[in-house]
Amino acid sequence: MSALSRCIGAAVAVAACWPAGSVAHAQAPLAIAADLTDTGYVGLRVTGPAGQVATVAEVAGGAAEPLGTVAVTPEGTALPRATTWDCARRTREFVATAADGTTASTTARTPGCAARLRVRTPERVRPGRRIVVRVRDRWSLGAELAVCARAPGGEGRCKAARPAGEAVRVALRARRIGAWRVRVRAPWRTVTRHVRVRRPGGRARMLVTGDSMIQPLDEFLRARLRPRGMRVTSEPEISTGISKPGLLDWPANARRQALAVRPDVTVMLLGANDGFAMGSAACCGDAWVAEYARRARGMMDSYARGGRGRVYWALLPAPRPSSFQTSFRAVNAALVRAAREAGPEVRLLRLDRYFTPGGTFREFMRVRGATRRVRQADGVHLTAAGASLAADLVVRTLRGERVLG
Repeated sequence: MSALSRCIGAAVAVAACWPAGSVAHAQAPLAIAADLTDTGYVGLRVTGPAGQVATVAEVAGGAAEPLGTVAVTPEGTALPRATTWDCARRTREFVATAADGTTASTTARTPGCAARLRVRTPERVRPGRRIVVRVRDRWSLGAELAVCARAPGGEGRCKAARPAGEAVRVALRARRIGAWRVRVRAPWRTVTRHVRVRRPGGRARMLVTGDSMIQPLDEFLRARLRPRGMRVTSEPEISTGISKPGLLDWPANARRQALAVRPDVTVMLLGANDGFAMGSAACCGDAWVAEYARRARGMMDSYARGGRGRVYWALLPAPRPSSFQTSFRAVNAALVRAAREAGPEVRLLRLDRYFTPGGTFREFMRVRGATRRVRQADGVHLTAAGASLAADLVVRTLRGERVLG
């Protein structure tokens, strides 16, 4: 009887009938499995017949990136942190290749990054204090982040951070009132929070000033904003102008007002009485515009109070009298130049476009289905209805920039 017949007919172990290792291979072929229980990492385990070495790699874009080698055992050999989770590539393919050319593969899908960052900010801080942002990478891998805080309607400031398992603190100073926007930018996502910067009790300070054009806009602003916790100080200076310092030195007055009122917000409407020569510069050429812009820029800086105040300076709506038209255009041109140079603390209120689009004077406006007279008989000043509309525009701007809640 042949040896093969004896194996078939006898109740003996199959292992005795086949070459060494062939039964083990049949019982435990080469295999690879992924493990995602260690947050942030892909663990791999290779099992198979003992006595071989396998190379483990990740396949991405048609190329294999080696991750390590293991000695193959039936119980399995682990690469506990073979690679890290990836926000951009979540479906992962891994392959194990034994020395005899046998291969095994597996795929895994790692978690998304939507909840990877934990960001904490205070609900509110006082102006001048710091917004402390606490950021932690829940995956504990470490991430290059930019932590930014943007002032209402103004500039932003950023700091770099690299959080890992422990939270990191990033402090950004908030100089003025309003809802500051805090953004934590990671390569895969931006997390946004809002922090209310307000005074104790919420009583912010507004200065409303200028020449007679500011009346009765100042009273409408007081009525609109008092219920919102804004304390409005009105200081109209009738018949004054930047180009006529003999009656009032406006740059010096601006410094005085800023020190006395310490406004969080300043609303300015000035220029209807301007047009006087300044030094050797007669109105209203380039030299006059440049000098007016220089003086107005200094006033804007005074009201801005080193970034602690927000300045809203209104441009003049076009007048009806031809004697005012040239100087009004020159004043507006100078204010545009001054605001551009002043920086993010200053915003122009475009009353010129609102009341006189295209520079064309109009005495009446159609507003919400009703015709309203918005300019007084002199063709310069706003009527009460016009001032009320201007106040609405100011309040909408404050709300849009989140200076108001």
